[in-house]
Amino acid sequence: MNFKQLKYFLTVVEEGAISSAARRIPLAQPALSRQLQLLEEDVGAPLLSRSRHGVRLTAAGEAFSRDTRRLLADFEQAKQNARRIADGHLGRLRLGVTVMHLWVPQITRLLNRFRERYPGVTLQVVSLLSGPQVEALRQGELDAGMLYFPPEEDDSLCHHCLYEDHLVLVTSASSPLARHPPRRLAELNGEDFIWFDRSATPTYHDKLIHAFQRVGFTPNVVQEGADNATMLCLVAAGMGCSILPAMTMAGSPEGVVSHRIEDLDMVLPLMLVWRRDAGLPAVRRLIEIAESNTLGPE
Repeated sequence: MNFKQLKYFLTVVEEGAISSAARRIPLAQPALSRQLQLLEEDVGAPLLSRSRHGVRLTAAGEAFSRDTRRLLADFEQAKQNARRIADGHLGRLRLGVTVMHLWVPQITRLLNRFRERYPGVTLQVVSLLSGPQVEALRQGELDAGMLYFPPEEDDSLCHHCLYEDHLVLVTSASSPLARHPPRRLAELNGEDFIWFDRSATPTYHDKLIHAFQRVGFTPNVVQEGADNATMLCLVAAGMGCSILPAMTMAGSPEGVVSHRIEDLDMVLPLMLVWRRDAGLPAVRRLIEIAESNTLGPE
């Protein structure tokens, strides 16, 4: 049994006669009769009752006709789904991003435009810090990620810069630092500092520490936060100060303020990162939108 035989059978049912069905297909009438015979032998039951006036369905043929129509409809849908997946218009895309990046206008525009253009793709947003995102990409647990400083030595990963952020000193509004903010990082030596564990995102951590050391600042870490949101809450609670990307202030709690410092000038490029061998077409569609230069301010 094959799909061609099933289509022949349904054409005969619709025409009510083998002769007219043969002309419609088109196929020689003896060849069509032979295909119907093979189909019935394969099914193991007579499907058509033949007479000089045409054909009609047997009871088995009635049931087989209904099931065949459903099977062929499912087959056509399966082909359409396969084509849409191959075109990047259907499927699921797993995207890593930190919670706070979802407040960045460029990121929200990217996600909104992707959803508008490809509504058939389920966008699964996974909240992860930069370090875990890199590992999840390598393990195939993410299809793409948005993170700072992807490993430069890893040729298996590709990236595109979405936007560039800068660092700010973050203090509570009631802190002496808020009333008299320092001009240079070295003035923060000895201040209670809130930081994050290196294992969470080692590349980002090391770049920041090296930048601090170059200008004579060594943070006096008194408290660690698991992520930027936690660190902001600790600052708001008066536990100390911190240095964070400026975009985090968009979601900062009440009573937290930020300050620019002259020698705190390291650029933070937020990258869209994906595997070089990424086989999911929806990833390419996301990259095309990101590279289209349409994510600037509106």
